[in-house]
Amino acid sequence: MKINNFSKITSNILGSRLTGFIRDVLLANFLGANLLSDAFLFAYRLPNLFRKILAEGAVNSVFIPMYVNIEKENKNLSNDFIWFIFIIFFIFTSLLTILVIVFNAQVISILAPGFKDNESQFNLASILLPIAFPFLIFVTLSAILSSVLNTKGSFFLPSFLSVILNLFMIVSLLIYKSDSYIPLAWSMILAGLIQITLLFINLSFLKIIWKLSFNSLSQILPKLVIFFKRFFYSVLGSGIVQLNIFISMIFASLVGQGSISHIYYADRIIDLPFALIAVAMSITLLPYLSKNILDENKNAEAFNQTIIFCYIFALPSSFAIFFLGSDIVKVLFARGEFLESDVFITSKILIIYSFSLPAYMIARICSQVFFSYERVDLPVKASIPTFVINFLMCSIFYKSLGVVGLAIAGSISIWLNVLFQIFFLKRYFNTFYEKIKIININKIFKIIFSSFAMIFVLIVIENISSLNIYLTLFFQILSGIIVFFMTLKILKLNEYKLIYKSKKFN
Repeated sequence: MKINNFSKITSNILGSRLTGFIRDVLLANFLGANLLSDAFLFAYRLPNLFRKILAEGAVNSVFIPMYVNIEKENKNLSNDFIWFIFIIFFIFTSLLTILVIVFNAQVISILAPGFKDNESQFNLASILLPIAFPFLIFVTLSAILSSVLNTKGSFFLPSFLSVILNLFMIVSLLIYKSDSYIPLAWSMILAGLIQITLLFINLSFLKIIWKLSFNSLSQILPKLVIFFKRFFYSVLGSGIVQLNIFISMIFASLVGQGSISHIYYADRIIDLPFALIAVAMSITLLPYLSKNILDENKNAEAFNQTIIFCYIFALPSSFAIFFLGSDIVKVLFARGEFLESDVFITSKILIIYSFSLPAYMIARICSQVFFSYERVDLPVKASIPTFVINFLMCSIFYKSLGVVGLAIAGSISIWLNVLFQIFFLKRYFNTFYEKIKIININKIFKIIFSSFAMIFVLIVIENISSLNIYLTLFFQILSGIIVFFMTLKILKLNEYKLIYKSKKFN
């Protein structure tokens, strides 16, 4: 597996998350966490949740293995396959968008029932959703084209696309400030148009033939049937996972003012280490596993490398967020319309989410194995009981624990999902399972020990520092990182060097 590709992707994802943080800092400053910000974030997150179901969760996971195999057989046929998939998804997402726009009020009433209690909140959501939801069309089609680029070893532009969206939203916030609701929604559409245009330009440079021949329909049709059968299972799997977010949003709208916003801001912080490592590694891992499907030893080695690499970042990140969660939220968001009470609630949610970070990474990497072996039904089997349990816990916890209860339910459910995935990995891929080590006790112990050394430094700096919270947090993070990796080096856990040294899996 090309670690240099991982480095490129990680740098772009880092750029995406940094610009995303700037966007979210401005959102918190100008919009705060209240009824109206909840309305905007609902309209913003809804197409993005569908994007994760259709694009990230299904299109990528099913399209890449099939496209790789078809291209090996017939390059011209693979180009036709791209076009047919592109057209079908354009039609589907366009119809879905029309339905959401036409039945706008009904969609809001079902997915955000708490909005009905406030007329201004409901009306704003009704204005924003029809503007923002067409973004789904552009982002889904972009995912298809990005998948093609990934199989060609081109990772830069696909991982840079979200930076474009963030920049447009930042400009809107800086210009319109507290009146940014509608301009923000339109900025999503403009960014989507630019994203897909750049992808077409990049593909043309790679000499991808963009012509559709209906003469190949007889050859393509059986493959399309297979694709959409697998796609259906993948949608169920990723859809159920995303339904957990829908469930959280529904119950959050019932909890009270600012709850959707509080969950959003906590989720944005926890998403940084997840995206930098798990998402980046899975993007490079899936094409690699698909191309080497017959070599279990090679794939097992790549899997073990990936999972340890994720542990190296997930475990210390969890510890650091647990101890520094409140200060992180204060530094990022505590200004303008984002009040001290908002900091308190968001911090509690973030600390709870910190326990789930390793689980999200493990689940993401394990799912790539199922997708590469074209067993898209297995993530579905793992997700269904997870969804049921999450729904039951949310319905119980939200009345007594509020939005914090929703965070607890989400964290527990993702760990249950990991257990189910590991069970299916062992049951259906026993020979592969015997060659991998999801839990390497020796290496995990070294990572945890290094994390404790990091935490010791964080506590010492907090107790002796006379600096303001911004500088104190900066030195805590910097010193913690240095101590963590120095301890890893002393303990001779050298996997972290793979990010810049390894060419083993090229």
